[in-house]
Formats: sequence, C-alpha cells, structure tokens
Amino acid sequence: MSGVSPVHGRDIDVRPRRGSGRRPGSPRPGSARPATRKAARNKRRLDVPWRGAVILGLLVGVLGGGAIGGYALWRSGHVENLQNWVSSWGDRVSAFAPFPLQDITVEGRRHVTQDAILKSLDVRRGQSLLSVDLHAARLRLEQIEWVEHAAVERRWPDTIHVTLRERSAVALWQTEVVQANGKRTTEYVLIDRLGRKVRSIDPAESQIRLVVAGEGAPEHLAELLLLLQDAKPIRDRMRAAVYVGQRRWNLTLEEGITIKLPADDAGAALQRLLALDKSDRLLARDLSIVDLRLPGMLILRRRGLPDPLQAVADRPPARVDPPPAAAGAKPAAASAKPATAKPNESARKAAPGGGGQR
Repeated sequence: MSGVSPVHGRDIDVRPRRGSGRRPGSPRPGSARPATRKAARNKRRLDVPWRGAVILGLLVGVLGGGAIGGYALWRSGHVENLQNWVSSWGDRVSAFAPFPLQDITVEGRRHVTQDAILKSLDVRRGQSLLSVDLHAARLRLEQIEWVEHAAVERRWPDTIHVTLRERSAVALWQTEVVQANGKRTTEYVLIDRLGRKVRSIDPAESQIRLVVAGEGAPEHLAELLLLLQDAKPIRDRMRAAVYVGQRRWNLTLEEGITIKLPADDAGAALQRLLALDKSDRLLARDLSIVDLRLPGMLILRRRGLPDPLQAVADRPPARVDPPPAAAGAKPAAASAKPATAKPNESARKAAPGGGGQR
C-alpha cells in the first residue's frame, strides 16, 4: 500500500499544517509567557524602597565635599598655583603646536592704542594660529570707539595681520549733561560724518574746529556737509553750526557773522548769498547777522546794533490799570462824576454863542 508509513505511530512530515499561524519556537496558545530580564530587574528595584534615598545622600555628600574642598583650596592659595601650573602646561603644549604665533602686524592705526588691539585679539605668543578665533577677534576690535571696520587674517607661518578703518571725526558736538547731583555741565563729543559719537574730549586738546550744537544736530550733520559742498567759501570759514528747532541751521563764520538759513531750499539761499558776496563783497562788511529765512528777501544787521527782537523782549511790561468797579459802588460813582463833567464844561465854554458871549 503506497503512502507515508508512520514511524512509532507518528507522521514524519514536519511541515507546518495549513491554517496554523504559530511560528516554530513560539509558545503554544494558552501557555504563560515567561518574564523577561527587564521586568525582573524592575521588580527587584521595587523591592528596595531606600535606593533613591541612598543615591540622593551620596549626591549631596559629593557636592558638599567638593564645595568645602574648593573653598579650602581657595583660602589656602592653591587655586592660583593650580592655575599657574595649568598655564605652564598649556605653554609647553603650545610650544609643540603647529604654526606658533610670533608676530602681530597692524595696518591703518592712527588713534587706537596698541594695548586696546592686543586686548581685543586675546592671543599670546606661541599660540597656534589654528586656534585663533578670527571672527570673535574682529567683533571685539569693532567695539573700540575709534574703529569703524576691522579685518583679521592669518599670514602663515607665524603672523596675524589686522587691518583697521578708523572713524574720521569732523566736528565737536556741544551738549549738556546732567550729573548725579543735578548740576548741568557742558560736554564735547567727537562725531564723524554720519553723526556717530566717537568719544568725549577736551576742546582745547582737539584739532577739530567745527562745533555743532542743538538737539538732533549729529543726526543731520551729513545733510549740512552735503549742503556746504557747493559753498566752499562759507564752509572754509565756518566755525560753528547750531541746529534750531530740529528744522534749520544757523551758521557762524570766523568773523562772527551769523547766517540764518531757511528750513526749506537752504541750498538756493546759500547760492544767492555767494552771488551777493562775489558782486558786493557782502561778507567782508561789518555785519553781525545775515538773515536768509524769508524767500526773496535779505535782512542784514550791522555789528554793534541791538537786536530789535531782543530789545522788545527786554522791555519792561506795560502798566495795566485795574478794572473799573461795579456801578453800585459809591467810591467809583463819586470819582466818575468829575471825569464826565469836565468834558461837558469845556465843550460848553467853547461852544459859539455861549452865555459868556452874551
């Protein structure tokens, strides 16, 4: 009889039967899954309730011991010795570093001090050029008051080159500063063409001649310099400029002449003044004020003459009579009768055909 013969009463065909979803080696349905190692470990941890307290105590002890030890080292002075030891080892290691720094060159320096540059670079001799942070050094250099732009580069094998573009101060800004005690003092600050403040300075030590004043003057200085490009005779003789009302300029020349520019179309007013000066030598005369504020008009004031507006301001206030009293008041009525009778009597005497003529 053909077919598969059973061996010891079992079928020797071990292929999985159709419809069976169980993989070989997996537990049979209904049997309990054995506990994993992770579950057993978590169970053992739960069995020790004092484990967290022990770990916390050890951590507090380590931190406290480190703090006490650090304080003791600081009090004994060993911290400074440790820093020196680390620094010395750093120097020894840097001596074997590639491309050690030996020189620093600077280009474009006029006002910036050497100490300020070295402090901003924050490098030391023998340090490897590869370890120098050029970007951070450039940012620190541009924090110096005189520096407008800086560039830092490596020049192999042992040099760092710094290129500076310093701000060019063109004017002294005169301003008032209120101190902590409430006292007002005058301060002079160097500013560049864009009105950026460079640093405070004593005007006696400065070689800058132009002084600007007034609220908003530094922010509008570039406009004034652009306006004076086509007025070189006035620009060369200008000593001070005051920004009035945040809308117009008063220019003071070396001779003491004050030129009052209009708020609008100041360039045309300056060209008109230059034409008059060329034809009539206007600015060579003994003048104190040249007023160009009114369009189509030129107001001149000779030196030594008082300012009419200031004379009006200095004039004492006019006497104001007290207001008349009410009609029911007796003193007012008594004083009013003679005042009204006198004009009538004089008119009666002067009238033709009066009683006296008869």
